[in-house]
Amino acid sequence: MNKIAVIGSNHLVAPLSFREQLAFREQLTQANQVPIDKNVPVSSQIGKAIEADLKRLGIKGKTHDQLQSMTSKYQIHGTVTLSTCNRVEIYASLPSDQSAGQLSDFLEDVFQLNQSDIAKYTYLYEGLPAILHLFRVSASLDSMILGEPQILGQIKSAYEKSLTSNSTDLLLNRLFAKAISFGKQVRTETNVASGVLSISYAAVELAKQKLGSLANKTVVIIGAGKMSELTVKHLVENGVSRVIVVNRSCERAERVAEMFNGTAMVYQPDLKFLTQADIVISSTTAPHYVVQPCALERVMEKRPNQPMLLIDIAVPRDIDPESEKIEQVHLYNIDALQEVVTTNREDRQKEAKLAENIASEEAVKFHKYLKTLGVTPTIKLLNQKFQQIADQELERSIKKALLDTEQEAVVTTMLKSLIKKLLDSPTRHLRQTAMSNDSIQQVDLLRELFRLDENPDSNLDTTIREE
Repeated sequence: MNKIAVIGSNHLVAPLSFREQLAFREQLTQANQVPIDKNVPVSSQIGKAIEADLKRLGIKGKTHDQLQSMTSKYQIHGTVTLSTCNRVEIYASLPSDQSAGQLSDFLEDVFQLNQSDIAKYTYLYEGLPAILHLFRVSASLDSMILGEPQILGQIKSAYEKSLTSNSTDLLLNRLFAKAISFGKQVRTETNVASGVLSISYAAVELAKQKLGSLANKTVVIIGAGKMSELTVKHLVENGVSRVIVVNRSCERAERVAEMFNGTAMVYQPDLKFLTQADIVISSTTAPHYVVQPCALERVMEKRPNQPMLLIDIAVPRDIDPESEKIEQVHLYNIDALQEVVTTNREDRQKEAKLAENIASEEAVKFHKYLKTLGVTPTIKLLNQKFQQIADQELERSIKKALLDTEQEAVVTTMLKSLIKKLLDSPTRHLRQTAMSNDSIQQVDLLRELFRLDENPDSNLDTTIREE
């Protein structure tokens, strides 16, 4: 029977500079499979940024096949990768006799990190602690914003992607189905998500703290994804006079802008679209900086004595941290939102304690359930062995006694009832011993006693089916 393990890093244990090295965006997956566009001049700042960041993120030169072979190398039977603004986690199904510590080596190999940083900035759980961790994540008890609603959708999306690529196994399928169900349960049974903020809302609140009223302000949103859409919504509700949505795809920018009577613009590396901006909020999935200091400095020269507030809520970061050195530029990243979040968190702490108790109870139940899966094939084989013997003896008896159809039905029912009663105690004992450390030895002994592995005539299906 395999075991569940998880290695990850989040806003609680690691700085942003480390977390962004682990960011596992869809664009990065695509970059694993195709080379960098050779038509982009190496001297180009954007070309250099792409090349440098891909190298920094440890994905240059790796193909999908190579990544697959790496999971085999580390004897990882299944994986689900969860990557959000504040966390990157790899959930894995490992052989029970393998150390979960090999996930640290896997992380080092895939992302080209050193072990000292991995030891300092990551956490590693296996078995019950790993299950409890995922349940806490799905209930948004481990989020920067307690109770935030986005995480459950992100977990579901991560699982569906892994399922589609056939990178999961039975254990992970059961785990994530339960985790998604549990996340919904907590939101139904508690008020932990009541009055909750989102990252985008917190970004707008930060802008209000720094500038006061947002009325008559021009805001530029870089990116046209779901997070950007929520950000525009909150900005409009807070009275901004003009919203400009910038994206590489004009069509997507127009879609978001039209929803809020804003203006759509196509992204250009010269950043001329920032000339009139009072506030800039960036949230793209680019693996490189989309706002470079040299271009931003030229923009600021055209608007003397006009400060610009930039809030970068992307991971990896969209805005080069060096931009903060430019006069009149005030830059904040996603970790700066923690102060905004704290004031909203206190009201939900009581509900969070209730949710924590539910998470602990459900994790223990599920852990016990997973352990019983290890004995399920043996229980099925035992039942089929007894049924096979009963069928053989019934056939002989029918021939000798010349039973009619009605009598045959009565005897068949009696034999099934007899088998059920005979195996009731051994079955319950097997499920109970599944919780103990010597369960493997007891299962092996039972299989040997009844020769469950030595029947050449039975094509018994020992696959564990959904119950």
